Amino acid sequence: MYPRYYALRRLNPYRGVVHMVEAGEASAHTYDGVTWYLRADDGYGWVRPTGVWVEGGGLKAGQAAGQGDILAALESRPPLPYPLADGLELWLLDQEAGLPLALLGSERPSRHVPGEIDPTWQPFALRYTGFRSAALAEREAGRPQVASAHRDALARLVNAAARPGPAAQWFRRTPEGGEGLEGLRLKPEWEGRALPAGAFPELLVREEWNNRLEQSVINDYHAWLAPLLLLLPRLAPATRERLEKAAALRPGWLLKVHRLLPAVLDRERLNAALVAARMEESAGGADLDFFAA
Repeated sequence: MYPRYYALRRLNPYRGVVHMVEAGEASAHTYDGVTWYLRADDGYGWVRPTGVWVEGGGLKAGQAAGQGDILAALESRPPLPYPLADGLELWLLDQEAGLPLALLGSERPSRHVPGEIDPTWQPFALRYTGFRSAALAEREAGRPQVASAHRDALARLVNAAARPGPAAQWFRRTPEGGEGLEGLRLKPEWEGRALPAGAFPELLVREEWNNRLEQSVINDYHAWLAPLLLLLPRLAPATRERLEKAAALRPGWLLKVHRLLPAVLDRERLNAALVAARMEESAGGADLDFFAA
């Protein structure tokens, strides 16, 4: 059964994909494919940090004693990225049709326990106020705005589409679609329903909206997160192409996660973006506030 190698999405808000290694009672995880954070059961029911292992450098913090299994699993690990293991997805449902609107969470099927559901979708961590939408900026030209204005407007737009009385539902996902499980405020006929793959947004939020401004704001959001969305493995080629173009405009973020990309359509474009990111980093101008939030 061990070691195990898999990946999980970090959701609500979406912050990319974490890659995991499990060996015995210990585990290691990485957000960038370079630095791995080790954790283990302390024997009293608590899981605690036990060290830091760095690609090419080995154990940089912590003691090797007692960590042989996880260190060996890291040394012999298969190439990144690893397959997503969180095949259960929790979706906020739109009020009009009861269909998936925005992704709230995901879990490994073996770890899923039905529980309380918070139906509020979050686009970014509250400490992150850097998001700017070109569509909103054009509408608000000349008017002063607080730093979080565009982030909060995006959150209101998406959550309003599920209100009043927002509903959410867990789905067991397959390439063909999804099987509806339990949820919050569900109509009786929704439990056990089967939805086709086309009923689920490909990215984080439904991209078809009632007017051009709403649709543009959602497109701006996905473009902003493009380097992290490229970590998702099952993207249509046209979607990956669109995101690669957008990610090239955020080279600092791309540099942080490029080792975890499951596919690259234009390797030359990626390499150019990484060169730009390293130059930006050396000049001290990289926008990495998102990763600190």
